[in-house]
Amino acid sequence: MKKVNLLLSLCSVFVFNGLLGQENVISENGNVGLGTTTPTARLTVAGSARIDSSLVVNDSVTIAANARVEDDLRIGGNLYLPNVREVNQLSNETILVKGPNGITQALSFSKMTDFVYSRSCDLVGVNPTWNNGPDKLYTACTGVRVGIGTDNPAFNLDVMGDAKTLGHLWAHQSLSVGAGLNMFTKFYVVNGNRTAAIHANTVGNTKPYQRLMFFEYDNPDTKIIEVINTATNRTPFKLYADGQMEIDNGVTKIFHLGTDGMLSIRNNSIETFRVEAHGLVRARKIRVDSETWPDYVFEKDYRLLPLSELETFLIQNKHLPSVPSEQEIKAEGIDLGEMQVKMMEKIEELTLYLIQQNKTLAQQQEEIQKLKAELQLLKD
Repeated sequence: MKKVNLLLSLCSVFVFNGLLGQENVISENGNVGLGTTTPTARLTVAGSARIDSSLVVNDSVTIAANARVEDDLRIGGNLYLPNVREVNQLSNETILVKGPNGITQALSFSKMTDFVYSRSCDLVGVNPTWNNGPDKLYTACTGVRVGIGTDNPAFNLDVMGDAKTLGHLWAHQSLSVGAGLNMFTKFYVVNGNRTAAIHANTVGNTKPYQRLMFFEYDNPDTKIIEVINTATNRTPFKLYADGQMEIDNGVTKIFHLGTDGMLSIRNNSIETFRVEAHGLVRARKIRVDSETWPDYVFEKDYRLLPLSELETFLIQNKHLPSVPSEQEIKAEGIDLGEMQVKMMEKIEELTLYLIQQNKTLAQQQEEIQKLKAELQLLKD
């Protein structure tokens, strides 16, 4: 009898162990409840649940209350947040911000514009993100084009109309007025139907030494100014860095200043004035304007220096009265107009001396004739 009971016990153990090694199968329409006798879903847990390995959900997960993820949350597909509404006016919205003390508080965007900004350039050229930084409104996207008066801007800033600035207008590369970009020119102006391509006005400027134009350069081969008439392919004006300057009237060069000091002025094909490099001046005619002329020499009250006094002056000074000395001319040069007046004064004085001498000679000749007549009478 004991052997029978032992055999039955062993059979019971093997059967129980076999049952534990099998999978528990729930009927198709049945629900399983843990901690509840009235499960409402295929698996209802009335309490906490822990899974030490992966959880695979082939459809969807619905969380009726809070969810907490203590490690990374990775999403392989799309993330849909249907209950979060679209934000259009950030200035009217608030955001939850955690402070240094750990307290989370609501902060409006209007109070965050001084230190919070974005650098999103995902939609460059289509719909860029504009940002508020410290004292600025900007976008970090370099390819953005802004149009004012046009919906098809061709440049980073394209204004279809007038623009005014009360401060400094600064162009790092080049500035084109009335024309397209010219990368070989710093300042490029095309004048269509205006009275002046460039109008410089310093009226009201009280600064000393004001300038209408100021040029700086450090290359000795620089052409400071070059004006070209594209209709005639001639150059009306050229100024080189080495000092050369030329003026052309459309037919020939009427003015030329060379680096060696040579100066040439022409009237078409005729050279009317020339200064050689060694100082020689050539001209067809020279007219000197003068405010005085020595006609006063012929006035009755003009004192003509007696020849004896003139001789004494010449012996002592070695030059004519009122005429510069050799030392003065070497030191200060000659005023052609003034010298011409002095020379004419001396010529007129010389004329008076000749008239006096002629009167003296005539009187002497008359006396000689009388003496000859008296001598002839004595001989007879």
